[in-house]
Amino acid sequence: MGRRLKGIKRYMVTKDADMLAPKWLAVRIDYKTIKFLYVVHDGAEILKGVKINDQTARIGDTICFDGKRLSVERR
Repeated sequence: MGRRLKGIKRYMVTKDADMLAPKWLAVRIDYKTIKFLYVVHDGAEILKGVKINDQTARIGDTICFDGKRLSVERR
C-alpha cells in the first residue's frame, strides 16, 4: 500500500462514477462481479458505491487494477 507500482491503475469513486468510469473498469462491469449500488432519495437514484465481488467501494474510496485483479483501498 505504501509503494505505488508502475502497472497499477487507480480510480477514485465519485458520485458520477456510473457515467464517467474509466475504460478498464467499464469493460469489466457485468453486474455479477462488479455492480453499481444506488439508493433512492426523494425519488432520485443516487450512487452509493461500487461493489466488487464482496468488497464495496464507497464514494471517495479508490479502486485499483493491477492487470489481473481489482481491489478496493479505503480513504
